[in-house]
Amino acid sequence: MLQTICLKFSGGCMMVMRQQGEAVHFLGTAFLVHEAGYLLTVAHILPREGKLLVVPGDQGADFTPVSQKRVTTLPVRIVQRNPDRDVALLRIDQPMEMRLPDHFLGTAENMCLGGSVMTMGYSFGHQTLHTLVAMGAVISAKMLSNNQSRLLLFDTMVHDGDRGGPLISVADGLVVGIINGRFDPLEASREYTDGSKTVAANTNISYAIAVEYGIELIEKEGLKAH
Repeated sequence: MLQTICLKFSGGCMMVMRQQGEAVHFLGTAFLVHEAGYLLTVAHILPREGKLLVVPGDQGADFTPVSQKRVTTLPVRIVQRNPDRDVALLRIDQPMEMRLPDHFLGTAENMCLGGSVMTMGYSFGHQTLHTLVAMGAVISAKMLSNNQSRLLLFDTMVHDGDRGGPLISVADGLVVGIINGRFDPLEASREYTDGSKTVAANTNISYAIAVEYGIELIEKEGLKAH
């Protein structure tokens, strides 16, 4: 089952980069959600200025180099952005048609505690390692953030490069969240305590924003979500 999910989504996961002059800097992960070249990611990794690029992963071999001297870059732009929910919709600038599964976007509402999920992202992209990484986890909690955003907490320590990648339900192979980063309980409780009696927590819990917020951007763009 896990192998099937990897094959389903690996071709649609891409590296997000910013070009500044001759230099190109890795930002995070994005994943395809529409045949016309639209991708979802998290908003906080995207700068307000600079040329954005995405780099498709190399799916041509069983074992790929950890870093590649030459990669295929595709220019993208931000077409929808919701900083309050920390989601963004990108579109590849050059015309292209891509084949995607008929149904691959689910809902965070249907996930239960203990449900199996998989993360996919370019975990070590900030270290210039261009290898797509898949990790298994279980849903540890469902939480409302301080601004009432729906979050899925899961028991895998994601890396900075995973941010923007898909969180996928193993049971049905549907995307249920967009990976945001590691969960910080001190930050989450900041509105409810002055911190004087708060014990620092070293946790391996990570979290994703509900994919429904990304679907809202897709529909706002006038597209039909899969």
